[in-house]
Amino acid sequence: MTKSGGSKHQKRVAAPRNWVIARKQHTFAYRANPGPHGIEASVPLGILLRDNLKLGNTAREIRIILNKKEILIDGRIIYNPKFPVGLMDVIQIDSINKFYRVLPDSQHNLKANEMKKPSKITKACQIMNKSTIKGGITQLNLHDGRNIILPKEEGIERRYNTKDTLIIELPSQEIIQHIPFKEGMYAVIKAGRNVGKYGIIKSFQWRFGPRASTVTITSPEGEEVQTAPEYLFVIGEKSPWWDAKGDGN
Repeated sequence: MTKSGGSKHQKRVAAPRNWVIARKQHTFAYRANPGPHGIEASVPLGILLRDNLKLGNTAREIRIILNKKEILIDGRIIYNPKFPVGLMDVIQIDSINKFYRVLPDSQHNLKANEMKKPSKITKACQIMNKSTIKGGITQLNLHDGRNIILPKEEGIERRYNTKDTLIIELPSQEIIQHIPFKEGMYAVIKAGRNVGKYGIIKSFQWRFGPRASTVTITSPEGEEVQTAPEYLFVIGEKSPWWDAKGDGN
């Protein structure tokens, strides 16, 4: 009989580029399970804890830590070292009273960046698309698999557009801030050649046909960088939203 389904193993040399691991030191690595983020847009929790945060030296030590119920992702206790952790996820480690936000760096890695202890857990989520469900109610579909159902209010669906960012409180998913995807906003490049760069959106060039649309951002150092609109994640007005909230990195 032929074996059904995909491989359950992940070789290090073939792991996604955003994983912070030594590629040739060992043969295998954790394989991310299905979850809120796709395998190419996430890192298994065990790799973040062991190879990024250095909380353990072996997979066995990481399992011991997870079994103590000390690790929370977006306010939820996670036991599985293969859980996929992605962009803007908030990692809480109770035993050492530390919090981290997952952000991209210029080496194409997704890394846990330490942040100040927040008064409440909030997270930035990008709107990937909108859909209409039963009763004519609008549902917002976010980048981490969450869905938010808007109140049945006339015209409310026009306030939110694809690529806009919502700052939500967890676990209630209450919307506490809406950041539109437009010129003048502060954004981070989440993919592509210039991944990990931050800046103010200067202008858009929308094109149809073989030449893709582009957006230009200006970094705090004055450097102008062009990228595709789908590679941008808006994170604030003039500066990252977490600076205004007092729980910055």
